[in-house]
Amino acid sequence: MSTLETKRLEALLRGYISEKIPPSMRRAVRIVYRMEEDRVTLSEERPEPPRYGWQGKDLAQFRLEQGAWNLYAKTEDGKWAAAPSLAPQPDFEDQLEQFELDPEGLFWK
Repeated sequence: MSTLETKRLEALLRGYISEKIPPSMRRAVRIVYRMEEDRVTLSEERPEPPRYGWQGKDLAQFRLEQGAWNLYAKTEDGKWAAAPSLAPQPDFEDQLEQFELDPEGLFWK
């Protein structure tokens, strides 16, 4: 990804996360992202009692493959697998919307 595309995705993800988690809930749950080369991983984190930090669970991974974004979900054995009914999209925002809608119940369990 280019630097410009990385900055655009960071701004998009910050806005999404800000809207997804209301301020009143931010001490109980947060969504974070990690960017690595052509991948973006979204995770949900919750505080680990008693105040030892945050425990995370991966929700989805977006991969830029052959110029289009593919959306991956974790399988029961902890490996990433492509969401079968979601076609690759050239725009990251389209895949982020599919993640949010979660038509197959793959991400928000």
